[in-house]
Parts: sequence; structure tokens; C-alpha cells
Amino acid sequence: MGNKELYEARPWLKWYLPGVPADVPIPEKSVIETFDESTDKWKDKTALVFYGRKISYKELRDHTDRMATALADLGVKKGDKVALLLLNSPQFIIAYFAALKAGATITAISPVYVSPEIKHQLIDSGSKYIICQDILWEHVEKAEVKLEKVILTSITEYLPAMKKFLGSSVLRAVYQKMSAPSQEIFKREGFYSFQELIARYPANPPKVQFDIKEDLVTLPYTGGTTGLPKGAMITHYNLVSAQHLGTIAWGSVLKPGQEVVLAYLPFYHIYGQSVVMLGGISQGYTLVIFTTPDLDDILNAIESYKATIFYSVPSLMKPCATMPAPTA
Repeated sequence: MGNKELYEARPWLKWYLPGVPADVPIPEKSVIETFDESTDKWKDKTALVFYGRKISYKELRDHTDRMATALADLGVKKGDKVALLLLNSPQFIIAYFAALKAGATITAISPVYVSPEIKHQLIDSGSKYIICQDILWEHVEKAEVKLEKVILTSITEYLPAMKKFLGSSVLRAVYQKMSAPSQEIFKREGFYSFQELIARYPANPPKVQFDIKEDLVTLPYTGGTTGLPKGAMITHYNLVSAQHLGTIAWGSVLKPGQEVVLAYLPFYHIYGQSVVMLGGISQGYTLVIFTTPDLDDILNAIESYKATIFYSVPSLMKPCATMPAPTA
């Protein structure tokens, strides 16, 4: 088919950026293969920045593989559901890919959910395990759902030393509203510390074989128009396709290994998982992570880290548009 016939058959192609092909073959690989390839290729680059704390792709891979080894030893196996109740943080990314490496399917829960909503998602998804922000555990406990293993983590664990006392106004506000459980909780059967597991286990994850078109990566919950939220079944092929097509659609505008992404959109949402998190990591970008979309922190980071990608939503673009212009 010639170009004229192609454009007549597919009129939308005229809106594509230069260099974007009309047809795109989808890589036949799992999300884990995508992660491992990228962390091997870009190992010396900065993968994540968390309020000043820089984490290289090499360190991200090491902590992910250690957590995957721990999860497998704790009983996580292929087909199990692992719930994540985490703010945007390095722990979310480490836990996400670690659980996948152990063969599990992720179901990420909104940090603003309260006990009845958490209970529904845990029961409906069939989750046996949860990796949870310590300050959010109270909501899970009140949900009264039986879980085999609980892994708790503090937002401070990946902060730089100068931010250990919650120098960010947003982090301080979060911790003022909610209190973390005491260390006594780790004496309870089935409770574990995120950092202690990483310190204890070697980077020796299990070798899991995936049927990329059948095995699920994630169950994001969506309200739809009727009834309670339902889990959307997203396979490895689904997620890799979304990531790959999104990357190709930019043509030559974005450069692998060179972009800096403002990663404030929630990772529990599929937009955050597929576009921001997997899209960024697969291309060797640096993700500047924010627990919540504090506009002052985001604008400061644009200057500090020379950010090049600003994925957004209308609710944040409006306040950006109405901010006063900087003075000389």
C-alpha cells in the first residue's frame, strides 16, 4: 500500500509526529524482562530521586532482587496476589517489580482509601500478602482481613539524612495526621520490616516463567459506572504494549537515557504504573518522585533537576496556569 492509499485508509496518521511508523510490532517479553534489560543497560545512571536521595539503576536492581528473594522465601509464588498500600516512593517501585519477580500479581490500593474500601479490594483480589506504609497500617487492621504476611515500611527509609526529620512540608503534614505503629508490631507472627528483609536476603530472585499473554501483572481497581470497584486484568503483554506504543508515539522527541520525569502522579493508578513508572524505567529515564503533588516541590524540582517530562492531569494544570510569572 502506497502512502496515499495508507493515509486515505488511516486518516489519523497525518497527526503522527515525524518518524512515527504506521505499524508497530509489540515486543514479545515480560515486564520483568523489560525491567532487567533496562537496569542492566543503565546501571550507572540515576534511576530515582526522592527528595534529594539518588538511587542508581544498579541499586534499584539490587534492592528489587533482594526483596524478590525475600518474598519467595516468605511463600509468595506464581499466581499469588500481593497488595501494595504505599505512597509514591522508592519502596513502591522496588516492591512492585520484586513481587512480579516472585511470580505474583500486584493489586495497588489507593493511599486515601479507608478500611471498607481496603477490605473490598483485598478480599475481591484474593490478596494473601500486603506491603504497606506504616502510617497506613491502621486502616488495614481495621478492615479485619486475614493476611498471611505483612511487610511494613516507613517513608523515611529512603530519605537523605537531612530529610530524616521530614523536612518536606508535605511529608511532615502526612506524618502529623497519622501515626506509625511501634516496633513492637514486628514481634507479631507474619509481620516483617521492609528494610530488614532487604538487608537479610541476597539478590537471588527465583526464575519464573511467564505466559505473557495470559499471566497478570496488575489488578488496578476501577469504579466504572455501577457497583463496587472491579479489578481490571492487565497481562504482561498488555502493559509492555502500552509502554512500547507510548514510547514509539513520541518519535525522536524523547531520548533514551536522557530524560528527567516528574513522577508525582500516583503509582497505584495504571497511568502512574504504565506511563510514568514502567515507561520511565524502560527508557533509562530519571524519575523524580513526590509522595503527593505539592506544587511548590514540583516547581522547585523542575529547576533543580532540569526536568524534561511533565506528565499531568487537568486538576494540576489549572493552578500551574494561574501562578504568577517569575520575576527577574
